[in-house]
Parts: sequence; C-alpha cells; structure tokens
Amino acid sequence: MTQELLAPALPAISRADLDRVLASRAEPAWLKERREQAWAAYQALDLPDPGDEEWRRTDIRGLPLEGLGEGVLRVERSGGGALVEDLSSAAAQHAAVREHLYAVVPPEEWKYLALNAALWSTGSYIYMPNDVQQPASVRLVHHAAREGAVFPRTLVVVGRNARLTLVDETSSLDGMRSFVSSAVELVLGDGARVEYYSINRWGDGAHNFNTVRAVLGRDADLTVLAAGLGSKLTKMRIDAQMPQPGARTELLGVTFGNRQQHFDYNTLQNHLGAHTVSDLQFKSALADSASLVWYGVTRINPGASASEANQTSRNLLLSEHAKAAPIPILEIEAWDVAKCSHGATAGPVEEGELFYLQSRGIPRPAAEQMLVEGFLADVIDRVPDAGVRDEVMEAVLAKMGAGTERVTADDVFA
Repeated sequence: MTQELLAPALPAISRADLDRVLASRAEPAWLKERREQAWAAYQALDLPDPGDEEWRRTDIRGLPLEGLGEGVLRVERSGGGALVEDLSSAAAQHAAVREHLYAVVPPEEWKYLALNAALWSTGSYIYMPNDVQQPASVRLVHHAAREGAVFPRTLVVVGRNARLTLVDETSSLDGMRSFVSSAVELVLGDGARVEYYSINRWGDGAHNFNTVRAVLGRDADLTVLAAGLGSKLTKMRIDAQMPQPGARTELLGVTFGNRQQHFDYNTLQNHLGAHTVSDLQFKSALADSASLVWYGVTRINPGASASEANQTSRNLLLSEHAKAAPIPILEIEAWDVAKCSHGATAGPVEEGELFYLQSRGIPRPAAEQMLVEGFLADVIDRVPDAGVRDEVMEAVLAKMGAGTERVTADDVFA
C-alpha cells in the first residue's frame, strides 16, 4: 500500500525548512548530523498502515497541512536546584544531552517522530544532579502562536536519588489549525523519583501527536498523569521502560471530551527487571460525539520475575453518540509473576443517580457535572501534587459546565 493511500505527508514542509533550522542555531556538529539523519528517515518512512492495530481506530487523513508554525516555550516556575536550559544551547555544553537525546525516543520509530527530530525548535533540557533530595518543581508551557506545524521536544535527566516534579502544559487558540508532533524523553537514575504531568489544552483546531517515554533505573519511581482536555485529535503514546530491578511506575489518565474530539492513547508498561511494579488507572468522560481509544499493553519479559502489574480503564458515556474503545493487552513471558491484572469498561451514566439528584432540584447539567466529578475523583486524588489535582479537576468542570452553576454534595444534602 502506497504512502499516498495511507495519508498525506506534509507537503508544505520541505528541505528548505531544515536548512533554515540548521542555519539559525549554533549547534554542535553531532546534533546537526542527527537532524540530517532524522530528515532522511522522515523522507524514507511510510505513514502507518490504517489496518495496524495501533492505528485502525484513528483517522489521520484530515490533517492540517500548513507549513511551519511558531512555537513559544515559557518556563513559568523553576525551583529546588533543577537546571532548565534551551535544548539547542545545552547540546553544546552538556555531555548528557549527546548521550540521551534521541536515545529514548528514536527518530526512526515513525514518520512524524522523525520530523520532530529534524525540525524541533522549542526544546528544553531539564537536569537534576545526583542526591538532590529537595523536591524540584518545574513548569513548562508550550504554546502554538500561529497556524502551522510545531515540534516541541523535551529531554529530562534526573540523577541518582534526585527528585523532580514537571508540569508540561500545552495550549493554542481555538479555531487555529495546528499540527503538533512532540517528544518527551525521561531518564531516571537509580532511586530517582519523578512526577510528570502532561496537561493537554491545545485548541480545537489542533492535531496532536505526542510520545512520552521514560527509562527507569534501579528502584526508581515514576508517576505520569495525562490530562486530556484540548485538541481536535490527540494520539498519545506513554511508555514506561523498567530494565532495572525494583522500579515502580504509576500511569494515570483523565480525559474529558466533547463535541467531535477524538483521543487515542497507547500505553506500554514494559517490565524487564525483577521485582518491578506498574499500575495504570485511566478514566474518561465523553459527551456529544466525542470518542476515545485506549490500547494498553503490559509486557512481563522473561527476566522480570516477581513483578506486579495492573491496568484499568473506565469510561463514562454522557451521550448516546459518544464512544469508547478500551483494549487491555497482557503479554506475560515470566513464569513467576507476583500479580498481573486488567479491567476495562465503557457505559452510560446511571439514570437512577441522575434521577435522584434531579429529584432534589438539581438541573440535569449540574447533576451530570457532579457525577463526572465523583467518577474522576479517585484517579485525580492519586496525583501527589495538590496544585495539579485542583487544576485538572477545575479544568474538567469548567469545560463541561460552561454556564452551569457548580453544585456540591453539601448542596444536595442540605
């Protein structure tokens, strides 16, 4: 099957764009060479076969095909000893950038990742030195300032026994057509602890492709939250690679979709080391004609003895036109797994619960808002950062209840 039949490439982006990127930055020779290699990979790779399991539920044929847009990166807060630098500048100064950039998320993995690796401009490098016990908190805001394609890239290296909280927020104006291909590489040293929060607030004209992948050292601990609020289409990969013993991963997802939004999540809990632990909890509430796909793989490799894993996806349908397709996959190759479980559901809101709330004088929109808040709360409450918990819940409620007066349990039982 030819590339043209699968989906269009981005004809408005050309070799001249790469030349402009190379000319505008004083980057070391090794990075320019890697950009060149990534561009060659972009040209050589086909787009995914729509019959592939990972892609067959998401139509990528209607992408906006403008040329390069303008990405803006703001660092709203940085504290606790974290080094935050422009990725281009850091490449010339830090050996760790050369060691890890493109190693966790390689350009050759698929066509749009190769394009990101060739053309990224809003890049950031975050580093936490070994043994820094004071928790560091960093907030990045990636904003698309005009129509076109933007390519954010983030490299995070957290040293041995260090702590980092990273809030990664994205945004653009509604009505602005954007194509986004982004990559986040997380490298956790032995005993490191990282909280990574992705808050998707892209505008309703954005087609968002995002890959987040972490490699955990021995006894490292990772928490990831994917908060899906914005974009017209989001295709997000979240992978946790646990090659060393004792690593722990918690993957959390909260999505509220309405109108014709489509969210497609692919997750991988890859257990390679012994005594590794992972837990995935994803919840979505979908209104109007919104749709969601979650394709989650838990892989217990032969060397991952005594590992534990769980994955759960629950989806609340607020409209007869909303759709959810949760697909859990277990691949167990070790004979002595401690625990491995999965579960997935999709169903409408309980009419009996709505009737009870409405019988107490609560309008149906406010009643639905209350039920969604309760439904999502047990995932959001697992987020260690209180500020992020409040931000995500308020954003969900604001999106679903525009113009709806907030009602609490105290109002019901007063």
